[in-house]
Amino acid sequence: MAVAASPAAAGSPLLVAAIIGQPILIVIYGITLAISVWLFRDARRRQRSIPVAVGWAIGGFVLPGIVHFGYLYGRVNNTSSAPERPPE
Repeated sequence: MAVAASPAAAGSPLLVAAIIGQPILIVIYGITLAISVWLFRDARRRQRSIPVAVGWAIGGFVLPGIVHFGYLYGRVNNTSSAPERPPE
């Protein structure tokens, strides 16, 4: 037996949060995925092995708050392994 929703439940904040929350999550995960792809490509550009680059990318998707900042911190402090530009 189905229970009919009351008119008061239709305007509840919980329903509004469920409707609004999904597009925001899609955007957040899209940005996280894009940054993880950038991590992979940047690691490969800096001559890291494929397993290491994949590890950074997967870690960046699973624990983005820790891995993204950790990678950037290591990238800034390890300028010796940065690819050199040819003299202009």
